[in-house]
Amino acid sequence: MPLRAWFLYLAVGIVTVVLVLQHTKQAMLPATQTPVLWAAEIAMIASAFVLRSGWGRDSGWMSEQERLGTLANNFYEPRRQALSEGFTVGGGVLGALWWAAATWSVVLFGMRRKVATRGLLDFEIAALVGALVGGVIGAVIGLVVGHFWERRHRRRRMERMHA
Repeated sequence: MPLRAWFLYLAVGIVTVVLVLQHTKQAMLPATQTPVLWAAEIAMIASAFVLRSGWGRDSGWMSEQERLGTLANNFYEPRRQALSEGFTVGGGVLGALWWAAATWSVVLFGMRRKVATRGLLDFEIAALVGALVGGVIGAVIGLVVGHFWERRHRRRRMERMHA
């Protein structure tokens, strides 16, 4: 499984808490980020459903391996997992960078209000939210890329066998 279930639930929970706090005086992000935060929450929940559904996993591997003339199935799973994990890390890094760049002004506002530590904390929370959202969405992208790569590779192997 590319993304552990407990981490996935924790990530969705953290983003949900930040979203709930958006409508209180404890809001951690500027009000202009609220629509983006809603979109991120929806994307994370949809991604969580995809990741937990089992889609893109090697469910029909036995019949496809028999057509290839072998029952060994240790080739595709590690490569699919590497693709998913790579996209997870890449998505997390890009998400953190984007959210941090989009919300750097919270540090400035914190300094102006003479609460720089609160501004820095809000900035770090924004980067964390970006990393979590980017990582979960990246895991789904990696899962899709791995699935289509495997289908293409299996098809090409079959064509070479029958040529």
